[in-house]
Amino acid sequence: MPRLPEVDLAALPDDVRAALRERSSKLGALTWQRVMAHRPRQMLHVIELMDSFSTDSTLPKRLVEVAVVTVSKLNECRHCVGRHAVRLVQEGLSAQAIDAILDPEAPLLTAEERLVRDFAVAVTERADRLRDGLFDRLRARFSEAQIVELTLRIGLAGFFNRFNNALQVELDEQHGAKAAEIGLAV
Repeated sequence: MPRLPEVDLAALPDDVRAALRERSSKLGALTWQRVMAHRPRQMLHVIELMDSFSTDSTLPKRLVEVAVVTVSKLNECRHCVGRHAVRLVQEGLSAQAIDAILDPEAPLLTAEERLVRDFAVAVTERADRLRDGLFDRLRARFSEAQIVELTLRIGLAGFFNRFNNALQVELDEQHGAKAAEIGLAV
């Protein structure tokens, strides 16, 4: 149960309710949205930002999910690890690879996935001390727009991790069950 009560969706303005219904139909159970709805206009902007990545992304979903799961594991956000690890399995990465994603060797990740994982770790743990060599490796594989998007997604994952952890937003039963079914440790 979250630290704050979930907002009664019936009390929200029509446009906010419509956006939440649409989101729920795409992604399943509403979790953080029901708490963030205490600030409905801001929540709508966050949802619009997240939806913009669905319609205008420069990166393969699998790489985005590698970054999000990495950040979420570092920040120990059970909610985000559970939801995004399930998505990562849907993108073809094994539960075993996900469980070992923070292993420096991570032998089940491709070189590109390890690069994304390494960048996610660096941005999360020491954004003010990133090495030029890491950017050289990123530039050799990704466009500037992709590096910006990857950095945005890593930063947003950290935001959601902190929001969910601080307000004790739990992983929904649907994703928890899927994670358990496929053998994910969340």
